[in-house]
Amino acid sequence: MKNRVELGQSGGRDFLTVYGIGNLKGAFRGRGLVYSSIQGVDEVARLNCQFELSQPTRAEYTIEQGQVTLEFDPTDKFPCVGIVTSNGEGYMIAPALKLDVGKKREIVLMLLSPPGRPHNVSVENTVLAIPGEEATMTLTAESGELRGLATFSTGSKGGRVILNRNPRLPVYRAGFNETLGKLRGPGKISAVWKPVGRSFEELVLVFDPSTICSFEANSLSFDRIPSHLRGR
Repeated sequence: MKNRVELGQSGGRDFLTVYGIGNLKGAFRGRGLVYSSIQGVDEVARLNCQFELSQPTRAEYTIEQGQVTLEFDPTDKFPCVGIVTSNGEGYMIAPALKLDVGKKREIVLMLLSPPGRPHNVSVENTVLAIPGEEATMTLTAESGELRGLATFSTGSKGGRVILNRNPRLPVYRAGFNETLGKLRGPGKISAVWKPVGRSFEELVLVFDPSTICSFEANSLSFDRIPSHLRGR
């Protein structure tokens, strides 16, 4: 985006100022969702990136001398969450403001806040059985990690351990799969998974939703979002 944006605080409230806007048709706030998915296969495969604003309500703003000032309502704030896979697919959810500046142009501002505490990992079923196979999976949760031990008995052709994370979003009905281990023939697979924790200063992601993942200058590249959020 070419518009300069500043994030400030006053009285414990977060205010955003966007410069270079002469007119504003409207402003809306809600839960922002940015997602990236692969469409097509092989040579015709490409990333499809979209932005959606759920539960939108009108946002109050002031405009003077070519600058717009808005407030992120404290009741709307929550830590950003999401997944970015190795092939560039994924999603991110965070509080968002969408500005309608006219002439079919919009500006989106997403407030990315770090989690207040480490992720919690728990197990509901400690033993899983694979139907039709003499194989079991033992699961434990310890020190923020998910640990699994899969046992494939004699006569088994082998298998793989796949972690499925499903945020139940309409664009990702099957969720995201990550292979933690695989084996040919009988034996055991030991797998460990730990959610990525990120420590970063609160920041605002500003972009034109019509140019996500495009080749236009200054467009938002979804797979580069994690580079702004340090992992640990």
